Amino acid sequence: MAKAYTGFEMSRILTWLVFIACLLPAGASADPSPANAKLLVATEQVGGDIFMQTVILILHHDETGALGLVINRPTEVGMDELVSDDDALSAYGGPIYWGGPVQMNSLRALMKTDETPADAERIVGSVYLVPVNDALKPALQDMLYLRLFIGYAGWSPGQLDHEIARGSWHIVPASEDVVFAKDPAGLWKQLVPPREHRAAVGPENQSSAGNSVRSETIAVGT
Repeated sequence: MAKAYTGFEMSRILTWLVFIACLLPAGASADPSPANAKLLVATEQVGGDIFMQTVILILHHDETGALGLVINRPTEVGMDELVSDDDALSAYGGPIYWGGPVQMNSLRALMKTDETPADAERIVGSVYLVPVNDALKPALQDMLYLRLFIGYAGWSPGQLDHEIARGSWHIVPASEDVVFAKDPAGLWKQLVPPREHRAAVGPENQSSAGNSVRSETIAVGT
């Protein structure tokens, strides 16, 4: 016999379906595009030091899982702590962001540019996911238009859908102005509903993820 759902249960199911529809673009592919790129904004249900008060730019989401970058956790780690002096990336003097807990021995890069870089994937507006290689050299000193991330956030198949249905994430449209916000550490308070404001994460928590990879070797690439 088919289960009879209460009005409350049906309401939750419909809400979940709307969330998923907002996150997934139309068509066969679920990869973000400039027209439908999304941000995940942690709700008050998300606790702990890892994802509490995070804002995540979704780079990929389909039946194989999901991948994104935390864009509001600048660290105090310098590039000189991650690569040797003769490495091309050593010239970078800007902040390095904690992108998430997965593969924290790797770097990923977002670039804001009006010209499409080689081997780049457009994420939203003029923001591209670019390989961290020699193609980045000319932009290394233009720190307003380049952001580097240690690690990334990843979900197994269906895991992110479950978290959204459970109420762990708000879904909002991404924009280049938000991704390259002048005050990234303040993004969560700007995007989350006022009733969910909590005390801001302390500097020691925002930088702790980055500090934990100082002794690791960085694998360059996307």
